[in-house]
Parts: sequence; C-alpha cells; structure tokens
Amino acid sequence: MSAASSTNTVASPSQQAPRVDNLPSAESAEMTSRDYYFDSYAHFGIHEEMLKDEVRTLTYRNSMYHNKHVFKDKIVLDVGSGTGILSMFAAKAGAKHVYGIECSSISEYSEKIIKSNHLDSVITIFKGKVEEVELPVEKVDIIISEWMGYCLFYESMLNTVIFARDKWLKPGGLMFPDRASLYVLAIEDRQFKDFKIHWWENVYGFDMTCIRNVAMKEPLVDVVDPKQVVTNSCLVKVTWGCLCPCPCGAGSGPCP
Repeated sequence: MSAASSTNTVASPSQQAPRVDNLPSAESAEMTSRDYYFDSYAHFGIHEEMLKDEVRTLTYRNSMYHNKHVFKDKIVLDVGSGTGILSMFAAKAGAKHVYGIECSSISEYSEKIIKSNHLDSVITIFKGKVEEVELPVEKVDIIISEWMGYCLFYESMLNTVIFARDKWLKPGGLMFPDRASLYVLAIEDRQFKDFKIHWWENVYGFDMTCIRNVAMKEPLVDVVDPKQVVTNSCLVKVTWGCLCPCPCGAGSGPCP
C-alpha cells in the first residue's frame, strides 16, 4: 500500500519537500512536487499508519483469504505495493506469482520483508512508475491495489490503477477492489468547535477571526465517536461505477 505513479496525486502537507538545487525555477518546482509525493511514501511512519488501520487491512486480507479459489494458481499484480502486505496476502491465498510495483524506496524494505517470510520465490517487486515498468508477462489474472486516499479520492491512485488495468489485465480478469461507495453524514462536536474554531476569536487577547473563517472551510481527517453522529448517512454517487473491464462493451472506461 503506497505510491505507484506521479499522475494526479497530491502530497501530504505534513511532509517537507526535498530540496532541489541548480535547476531552473519551473523545472525545480516540477521535480519538487513529483519527488515530494514519492518521498513521503519512503518513510515507514505512513506505512505503519496504514498497516495499523485494521478495518482496511483486514478487509483486504479477508477478501483474498475467503476467495482462495479465485487466487489459486493465478498471476497477480499489486499496484503501489508498499511494504508488500497485499502481495503477501495474495501469495498466501494461493497465487502462482505476484508482481508488485512500487515507486518509492520502501520497495527495498519490502523485498527484505518478503524474503524474511520465505515468499521471495512467489513475489517479485519492481521499483518504478506503473507507466514505465515492463513486466515479464503480457497479462495478469488479478490486479490488487490500495489506491484509496482520505475521503476516498485524496491522494488516490485511481488513474494509475486504471492505466495498469488497461495495459495488463486479461479479458475477464478481476480487480480487488472493483468499486467503492462514498457516504456523507453530519456530526456535532462542541469541544472541537471550541478548540479549533472559536479559539481564533481570542488569541492571547487578540482577534484573529479572519483565520477562523478559513479554518471552517478546510477539511479535517479525524476519528469520530459514533455518539457525535446526528444524521442518517447519505450515499454520494460516484461518477465512475466500475473498475473492471466493462462487460457492456464500452471499452476501458467506467460502466455507463
């Protein structure tokens, strides 16, 4: 679970971009943005956060372990393989061979992890961008990827996964996952509002309300107590409906 391509990605604002010297300003900005995204996935902290997300990680594991008949003797591609956790799940589910693509330097550690777990004969990791890597096989049976970002799309690798699907997935092949649903609901958190919003009204005796107005517009990723939920959930229609090759003959795009 990690980075695979620089296409349509947004780097985390908490990470500091690497310094690039001796480059024209425009080129320097481009290199900084590109390297900045991949470099953020080279640090173990972000992988620790994802691996400790048990709801997400166990859902991936169960989807493979409970469908071993689907993975048995199949060729699997892991897009954005990160530490190699999904690749190892696929190998344990019975895959004949798993190819992982990872652009950040965490790939070096994933190879060591895979070898330590005696799965190096089944899993091969390629370091590079999906758009540039060449696999030793023309097609794969299954593509797995943890492409989703915060609020589903933030920092997502959806376009990269679709590129991999169109290039390598054989007709009738499977995607894990192949669809997603996004819901919205309202919460009430008075303590949060006092600490993050109203606080700006009196900062050591000074009025900074103008920043409060900005803070109210910025999204926040956080854990919410179920008791704070005050409305029913509402399904937000996702414009793409299906990641699998469309059976209706519409080509590689989403199902109509």
